[in-house]
Amino acid sequence: MTPIELHAALESLNLTQQQLARLLGYDERTMRYWLAGDRRIPSAVAILVRLLVSGKVSFRDVDKAKPR
Repeated sequence: MTPIELHAALESLNLTQQQLARLLGYDERTMRYWLAGDRRIPSAVAILVRLLVSGKVSFRDVDKAKPR
C-alpha cells in the first residue's frame, strides 16, 4: 500500500489519521510517517485497511480483535 492509497482509504472510511492509528493500535506519529512515505506501511496494516474499505471487516471487528 502506498501513502496515496492510505490517504484515499482514510477519506473512504471517513476517519482522521488519529482515529485510524488508534483503531489499528499504532502511535499517531507512526501514521504520519506512513502517510509521508518516511516508513513502509506494514503488509498486515495494508491488508486490514483494504478489508475495512471493502466492508468485509467492520471497525467493531477490529476493535474487538485488539489485545487488551
